[in-house]
Amino acid sequence: YAGDAGTLRLDLCHKGNILFRENAPLLQIPLINSGSIFNAYHPSHIEHLKELRQQGLKMGVKGLEIIYGNENIRKIEPNIGNNIIASLYCAEHCITSPYEAAIALCENARKNSAEFLFNSAVVKINYDKPSAVFFIETNNYFENIKNVIKAKYIVNAAGIFADDIANLAGDYSFKIQATKGQYFLLDSEVKDLVRLPNLRMPEPENIMSKGMVVCPTSGGNFLVGSNYEKADKSDRSTSREVLEEMRLKLGQMINNIPFDKVITTFAGLRACADTGDFVLGPSVANQRFINAAGIQSPGLTCAFLIAEITAGHLKESGLKLLKNKGFMPERKKIEKIEKEDYIKNKGQYDKQDLYGQIICRCEKVSEAEIVEAIKRGATTVDGIKFRTRAGMGRCQGGYCTLRIMKILSRELKIPYGEITKCGEGSNLAKVKAN
Repeated sequence: YAGDAGTLRLDLCHKGNILFRENAPLLQIPLINSGSIFNAYHPSHIEHLKELRQQGLKMGVKGLEIIYGNENIRKIEPNIGNNIIASLYCAEHCITSPYEAAIALCENARKNSAEFLFNSAVVKINYDKPSAVFFIETNNYFENIKNVIKAKYIVNAAGIFADDIANLAGDYSFKIQATKGQYFLLDSEVKDLVRLPNLRMPEPENIMSKGMVVCPTSGGNFLVGSNYEKADKSDRSTSREVLEEMRLKLGQMINNIPFDKVITTFAGLRACADTGDFVLGPSVANQRFINAAGIQSPGLTCAFLIAEITAGHLKESGLKLLKNKGFMPERKKIEKIEKEDYIKNKGQYDKQDLYGQIICRCEKVSEAEIVEAIKRGATTVDGIKFRTRAGMGRCQGGYCTLRIMKILSRELKIPYGEITKCGEGSNLAKVKAN
């Protein structure tokens, strides 16, 4: 489910998929063309599968096929549950890594002269009509330092806080409801659970969602989840009741899910606009204030296309766009050591001896990779984690966290007490005064 007929969510999905495929290799964003199946467990669901297939074909999606009968589905997905009676197969479905995509885009933007201001909240936006300039006041979380940024145009891409930012500019045309999804993550030692993403037909009350999923990840784990529940914008908690419900329902879709191999559970928040659609375009309050809000699924698929559309809105609002002749479209990811390619690893060690220092045993992450991640902008333990996978393995950082903190302290020249897991309020150590 990408969206209802006539919505941007639906209209942009297929084109977004094509553009994402074109750009991912240039930025070395992981991309696996896996295909997927959308599974029905009740005869009443089959008509919906037919509607989705026709919708996809109309949008230009290729490789859509309804597979009837549990025995036929089992030929492509051996662990399919006995109660699955039909599946919609989509050949164009891909697996990627959302956080690696975000990091790749950030690094490429910085390479092309973009500047970032981190750990700062936007607290006020004023617009001076005579000069046609916005004055954006920010407040640093850690040092209580206020900055004022002058801008002729603003793009509001603040996720679950996009309505709050729009309100500061006098735009009250939409509201964002944070919608939580909880997940299980299985140990990478789990093999052959599913061959491709398996999506479960959602409940009627959750029709805005694609439904629960069991799927491989680009990092070698399996992801199992998620639900669809309204939440506070700061609520990333998990609950025993919801996880147990998912365990039951997904255990009916896929046989023998090894829940004893779960290494962590977590929750994420979707930014769902009350319009039921993406909110793209100039604000009703000011044509120079461009909203890119309500970007829930398939927002990641549409990311590059949304960027192009937003650039078009900026041009229509008066911004003169000049081609950057020095633009660098490529980005190289951090060079990793391989878990089993020892000859390659020896070559890396010969060039940089820090490749010989293993900091994360579970994911085989070297000190060289962590140092490079810091050079690229990582300042927290999670910043290291998402760039290198250090801490993502079976022990979930039990072995490597202190070692990572030591490197962060050394490279950033900060005391242990200032090192955080993920920013404000997540300090990992208390330093006693003498």
